Amino acid sequence: MGQVKKTTKANTKATTKASTKAAAKVSTKESARATTKASTKSTTKASAKAITKSSGKVTGKTTGKATVKTTSKATVKTTSKATVKTTSKATGGQKSAPGGVSKKGSHKATRQEAAAIMKGLLELYPDACCELTYDSDFQLLTAVILSAQCTDQQVNKVTKALYAEFPDARSLAEADLERVKTLIKPTGYYNAKAKNIQACAQMLVTRFNGKVPTSVEELTTLPGVGRKTANVVLGVIHNIPGWSVDTHVQRLSKRFNFTKEEDPLKIEKDLQALFPGEDWSKLSITIIWHGRRLCYARKPACHNCPINNICPASEA
Repeated sequence: MGQVKKTTKANTKATTKASTKAAAKVSTKESARATTKASTKSTTKASAKAITKSSGKVTGKTTGKATVKTTSKATVKTTSKATVKTTSKATGGQKSAPGGVSKKGSHKATRQEAAAIMKGLLELYPDACCELTYDSDFQLLTAVILSAQCTDQQVNKVTKALYAEFPDARSLAEADLERVKTLIKPTGYYNAKAKNIQACAQMLVTRFNGKVPTSVEELTTLPGVGRKTANVVLGVIHNIPGWSVDTHVQRLSKRFNFTKEEDPLKIEKDLQALFPGEDWSKLSITIIWHGRRLCYARKPACHNCPINNICPASEA
């Protein structure tokens, strides 16, 4: 009986020890598996992310079947079948187009590329010209001042009545300011514009004997007259070439990669360098026509544009 009790006790002790060992072994194994799995998953994700990011920066796209390996006892391979692709807009990748002109890209346009774009626009708008109506250089100068933030069509409606009452610098200089405001009100910002065109007329009378000067330097001393206005007047009236950098020329010059600048004067200098010795007034008006007819500010009509195959900003 004592022997049996001893044996039973020994067996129980051995069984308990064995069970504890086995349980501990299983628990350790499971814990190790879980740790390895979590570590592998984390490493795989990080590696895949790093590789995708790196590849996207260098080439603009990843090949899709890139294999990511993690270093654990058991080698884990992950194969991503999803292709990660970045657009050429984001990466600066380029598409080739006819004539050796790059279609896409963030680089500044070369003279060859700029010439190809302008050639297409000049062919599209062979009759591009100033759309303001006038009978003298003074009337054109006044109309250009009024055209700020207003369409040429609206300005033409307003100036018809304005010039009927005040056809020259002297008559506008002596006009009742409130009457001038009433006449030009449809052009917007009429308080400031009325003051500017009357002050401009007064200075023309007192300093230039009622005549419009013929240099950018003198024109820009007049109230309400900047380089854009001066270049329009000189180009249209006197055939003196100059870039009229209005909102259309600013917008399209950036879309065409002619410039990366925001300041109108710096844009003008970039355009002068791209098109040396050319009729800058004609080029300005041609770009303005394109901005009004197809290359709109908010939603350009790229699908209808004949130069969409060489335009860097084309969405067609």
